[in-house]
Amino acid sequence: MVSFDQVDAALRHADMQAAEAHGMLIGMACAAGQVTVQDWWVHVFEPSDDVSGQPDRPEVVDSMYSEAMDSLLDATGNFDLMLPDDDEALELRADALHEWCHGFLYGYGVAGGRDIALLPVEAAELLRDVTQFAQARFDLGEDAEEDELSYSELVEYVRVGVMLLFETLYPRAQPKPESTPDLDEDEPLDIE
Repeated sequence: MVSFDQVDAALRHADMQAAEAHGMLIGMACAAGQVTVQDWWVHVFEPSDDVSGQPDRPEVVDSMYSEAMDSLLDATGNFDLMLPDDDEALELRADALHEWCHGFLYGYGVAGGRDIALLPVEAAELLRDVTQFAQARFDLGEDAEEDELSYSELVEYVRVGVMLLFETLYPRAQPKPESTPDLDEDEPLDIE
C-alpha cells in the first residue's frame, strides 16, 4: 500500500499535494461512477503555458489510483482517505483533511456530479458538510486529546460518508442466487 509521503513526494511538481489529489479522484468517482487514471491525472498536473504536455505519471501515483478505486469499489469498507500518518502534527493532518475535502468537491464538480438538490437527503447532507470542511480551518484548542478525538471523528465521518455516497449513487450489483434446475413436478427425484 502506498503512503501519503510517497505520493506527496511524487507530486512535488504538481498543482496539488497527495491529500487533495486523492480527494479529487474520489470526488470524480462519486460523480461519474468510474474515472480513468488519465482523466484524473490531467487535473492533478495541469500543464502550464510554458510547458507542453504532461509529465509521465510516477508508478506510485498509478498504484495510489488503483488502490483508491479498488477500495472504493470494495464492499468490505477498506476505503480510507489519503492523509498524513497519525504520528504527524495534528495541524498538518487537519490541513490535509481540509485539502482532501477541497479536492473531493473539485473532483465531484469537474466530473459532472449531480446537483445537490437532486440527491437523496443523506447524500446532500454529506456534500454540504464536506463543503463546510473545505471552507473552514481546524482550530486547535487547549486540550490536545480532545482535538485528536475531534479530528478522528471528522475523518471517520467523511470516510464513511463518502462510501455511503458512492454506494447510494452507484449501488453494487447484488449477487444472483444460485439457480436450481427446472424440475418436472411429476418426475421423482433420483438421489444417489
